[in-house]
Amino acid sequence: MRNFLRELFSESGQASFSRVGTFLALISACVWVSRLVWKAGALPDLGGLTFFIASLYGLGKAGETVAKMLGPKQ
Repeated sequence: MRNFLRELFSESGQASFSRVGTFLALISACVWVSRLVWKAGALPDLGGLTFFIASLYGLGKAGETVAKMLGPKQ
């Protein structure tokens, strides 16, 4: 599928779990918030949701950084 959406917008050349998870969480959150706004007519507090989505990406990037610091596996 178009080279997996150009390896999911990756600068490293491959789609990582953090990018895929963040993309799915972001799409789900947009649908969920849109439904809440449609039903309730008011925008909910988005602080926790924003932290959840950002933490998925941050944890993945932290893992990649640790792996680079420890060097290649032999």
